[in-house]
Amino acid sequence: MRMMKIFGAAAVAISVSGCAESVQQVKSMNWAELGGTLGGAALGGYTGAQFGGGLANTIFIASGVFVGGAAGYIGARMLDPSDQAAYDRTVRQALNEAPDGRVVRWQNPQTGRSGIFRSVASYTRSGGQVCRQYRSSVVFDDGVFNGGGTACQQADGRWMKLHDEFS
Repeated sequence: MRMMKIFGAAAVAISVSGCAESVQQVKSMNWAELGGTLGGAALGGYTGAQFGGGLANTIFIASGVFVGGAAGYIGARMLDPSDQAAYDRTVRQALNEAPDGRVVRWQNPQTGRSGIFRSVASYTRSGGQVCRQYRSSVVFDDGVFNGGGTACQQADGRWMKLHDEFS
């Protein structure tokens, strides 16, 4: 009975997600995104099934399916290692060399992904440590993700993220 509730909640979640996103976007999902979404939805539904009873149990299952599916999808959209390497090179270059406001671009011909990185404000902390606030964008197949954060330069010259909306 519990498995039927999980599958029912998953079916409802998938059908409702079609309302929120265009059919074309769902069709354009790659296998990793689809697997992440379905795997996350199944795990979230199973977790939700452990709580409550009656209607509350059904609500927990549905919530678990939604949250798990979204987390699985987002997790699958993370940058692959070659994208991450290109992004990291761009970040180091921008933080070390580019003045505030200058856009530094990257592109990965292997995956077709690209992005930009821009330091927006530099400042020095009371101990003399240089920090930079930044904005970053990455182009995925179905849209652009924007984020930002703050990084401070360590004594050895490396930059450490203090706050990052992107990772």
